[in-house]
Amino acid sequence: MTYPLGYSLMHGPHFAKKYVTDYLRQDIPVRIIDYRNGWQLDDKRLPTPEEFISYEPLAIDAWPTVITVVISSRQFSRIGMAGPDPLYRVGYNMRTYVWVKTEGNEEVTLMRDQLTTVIRSALLDRPCLKAYDERDTFKAAIDEASMVEEFSDITLLKGDRSMAGAYIGYTLEIDEIVSRRQIGTVGEIDLSVLSAGVGQPMPELNPD
Repeated sequence: MTYPLGYSLMHGPHFAKKYVTDYLRQDIPVRIIDYRNGWQLDDKRLPTPEEFISYEPLAIDAWPTVITVVISSRQFSRIGMAGPDPLYRVGYNMRTYVWVKTEGNEEVTLMRDQLTTVIRSALLDRPCLKAYDERDTFKAAIDEASMVEEFSDITLLKGDRSMAGAYIGYTLEIDEIVSRRQIGTVGEIDLSVLSAGVGQPMPELNPD
């Protein structure tokens, strides 16, 4: 079995968080329209996140911001072979953070809660998550039973504004291959048998 360049390598946590970040960046701007219509909200009360990133910044400059990071690796389960290479199902403990800012404690709480729900919907939408990338060598899927949500306290800012955050924790599972390098190939060896009778000299060997 052959793989495109890079797909016979282990993906690692950087791939896991980038996969989710790119998916949310593509999915949320479309999905959030349905929720605005269903909840009868405008884009000021339920804004589209301005930034989707896969690292923890020193400061947040865009609002709302969605941040996806890997907290730890949960499992490395051997599930078979992909040609000559061992295949593993790797689980990454992930967190997707949501940070919002607006005027009023009630308003910022509603904005945070509703945007978190939209992102939860995207993460639980397995067909869309899988369809984001047509390549099926890693079979990315979220373990729904692992999902939890935590919500921060409200922080008062200057100018009567408030900030609030939340995160969704979950396990993202991915197939990963450990590619085995070919160390070398042994060529053919001539094992012809030479014989000599009693009292006869040994035949000369041809070094070629």
